[in-house]
Amino acid sequence: MNKLQVQNVSVVAPQMLKKNSTTISMYVVPVNYEEIRNNIREFGLLTPLLVNFEYEIISGNLRHQVALDLELEEVPVVFIDTPEEMKAVLSVSSNQFRVKSMVEIASEIRFYDEYYSVGRGRRTDLSPQMKVVKDEKDTAYKSIGQYKINKIKSIEKKVIELHGNNIEILNRELSKIDKEETTLNELDKKLDRELLKKNNEVVVPSKYDYITDKVKIFNSSCGDLFHLLDNSIQLIVCSPPYFQARVYKNGENELGRENTPEEFINNLVKLFDDAKRVLKDEGSMYVNINDTCRDGAYQAIPQRFVIEMINRGWILNDEILWTKTNPKYSPGKRSVRSHEYLFHFVKSKNFYYDDSWLDGVNDETNTFSYGTNNLFPKLISGMDFRDGVVKTNVATTQHLRKLCEQRGFFFLNHTAVFPEVIPMIPILSTTRPGDTVLDLFNGTGTTGEVSVKLDREYVGYEFNPEYVMASEIRLSELESVA
Repeated sequence: MNKLQVQNVSVVAPQMLKKNSTTISMYVVPVNYEEIRNNIREFGLLTPLLVNFEYEIISGNLRHQVALDLELEEVPVVFIDTPEEMKAVLSVSSNQFRVKSMVEIASEIRFYDEYYSVGRGRRTDLSPQMKVVKDEKDTAYKSIGQYKINKIKSIEKKVIELHGNNIEILNRELSKIDKEETTLNELDKKLDRELLKKNNEVVVPSKYDYITDKVKIFNSSCGDLFHLLDNSIQLIVCSPPYFQARVYKNGENELGRENTPEEFINNLVKLFDDAKRVLKDEGSMYVNINDTCRDGAYQAIPQRFVIEMINRGWILNDEILWTKTNPKYSPGKRSVRSHEYLFHFVKSKNFYYDDSWLDGVNDETNTFSYGTNNLFPKLISGMDFRDGVVKTNVATTQHLRKLCEQRGFFFLNHTAVFPEVIPMIPILSTTRPGDTVLDLFNGTGTTGEVSVKLDREYVGYEFNPEYVMASEIRLSELESVA
């Protein structure tokens, strides 16, 4: 194949030029369009447009649009003689070093895959034109990076499985990455969760309770604890849905999907009104809660929650900071958030508390205790307003998933879990064997598992029947051993 024939720079009226049909649909108007427009108004078009002899633009759609907007009489162009079959590839490759959005990168990947698929399996060394196409694709893919390509393809495949060939939904999801609302990896995981939930709709009934002598998990909202008597619960341990963090598919009005922090806090604190009724006067309640970053700012959700709970008559007795050694990545101009709060509320100052269990603890590195080698060890307390630090890895449900698969339940997915040590410390410190522990947001039953292991009775409330089924698998084996 001969080299492309390039002519000298010419000037033509912008009205004579035709938009490139390939790239006009791939590349969106950049957010700094006005800046580019003003720069061209002041200094003119410094870079010629690349066009073929049919006056179709090979490279320069954006500059051409600016010229039309500014009503320029003429623009510099370089005419290039390129074969018809190479026109599309050259148009895309000329944008190789352009700063692109994630939507544009995905469009390029689709273009190269579709264009090159015609020659898949052919020997490029026997077809010079195909070799040029392959080289252009390899160069473009190298600039994008294989990790990003694989993730984008994975995301696109999952969006198609969920929503069909809906390019608008795909672009909307990808644009969240450019807005720093998520990362490629987190978006891919989120779509995994949505697919699993879609598959679960086939095997999970609409209503599912799990009731035994020591464990009762009700498939209903915790807003009304009508199953429970007044002053019947010794300890409540729970982790409510976080604000604007995950969609649990419990309906449009599910907790956590509110539009404002104020609305979320108002709905959240109401759920604890009936909790105060069932909690014993000597009882305790531990609430695990974290913050959310929106529009580049944290919303102070934990602080707002504590203030409103105090306003509603709860006593804040303690504050434990749960720090994680492998936290979820935090995008944007901020540190990786590696901690969550565990607030200890009580109804009365005469609540039951016994930390004598620390006497038998071997905690030489003071991970969660202080003075274990002394006569009176306690949970860690410090002047930085943290009355205890628990360091753990992020919890997973990998073992539980295997148990579910063995029972024919293949699609369990619940990532928002805490490790067993989180409910273990409150249970050991504020309950006795035989007492009843309540989790208002049961999830997959972590609190229930610890309760059964420590010879406590357990009550859970869970709106999602899928999680109740998983809890049954998790707890039934423990109860059979007990």
